[in-house]
Amino acid sequence: MADSVEKFVRFLARYPGSILAKTKITPNQITFLGLSLNCAVAYLIARGQLSYLTIGILIWIAGFFDALDGSVARITGRTTIFGNFWDSVLDRYSDTVIYFGILLYFLELGKANYVILIVVAIIGSLIVSYSRAKAESLDQECKIGVMPRPVRIIVLGASFCIGQIFLGLLVIAILSHITVLQRILHVYKKLRK
Repeated sequence: MADSVEKFVRFLARYPGSILAKTKITPNQITFLGLSLNCAVAYLIARGQLSYLTIGILIWIAGFFDALDGSVARITGRTTIFGNFWDSVLDRYSDTVIYFGILLYFLELGKANYVILIVVAIIGSLIVSYSRAKAESLDQECKIGVMPRPVRIIVLGASFCIGQIFLGLLVIAILSHITVLQRILHVYKKLRK
C-alpha cells in the first residue's frame, strides 16, 4: 500500500512538475522552498490561530514539495548525487520542524500526553529515514514499510483535517516504529543470503 501511495503522489506531481520544469527554478531550489514552507506551517501550528482543517491542508501542500522537486529533477534530467543528498537532509528538517510546531502548540495547551506522543513520532520518523539511508550505504535497497514519508504526511494532514490529531500521531508513532522493524528484518534477510 505504501508503495502505491508513493506512486500516486509522484503521479500527482507530474503536471505541476512539468510546468516548473519550463522555468529556471532548480530542483534544489524547490527543495529549499519546501523546507521554508514547512517552517512557515510549523510557525502557524505553534501559534494556534488557524483551524485544524486549514493546518491539515497546509501540511499537505508543504509536504507535496518533496514530490515536486523529484518530478522536476527527473523531467529536466537534473538528478544529481548532491541533489539526492540535499533533498534527504532537508526532508528530515521539514519533518522535524512540523512536529516541533505541533509540540509547541500542545505544550502551550498543557497536554503532556500529546507531547510524549509527538516525541515518539519524531523518533520513529527519523529512524525510518535513517534505516533506509544506512541500508543504502551498505548497498542494500530498503524502501519497504508501511509508513514512509509520503504516508506520514498524508496521515498527519488528514488527522488535522478531521480533528483527530492524537489518533493521527498515534498511528504515525506506532507504524513508524513497525516500519523500522520491517526494514531491519528486510536488511537482515538480504545480508544473510
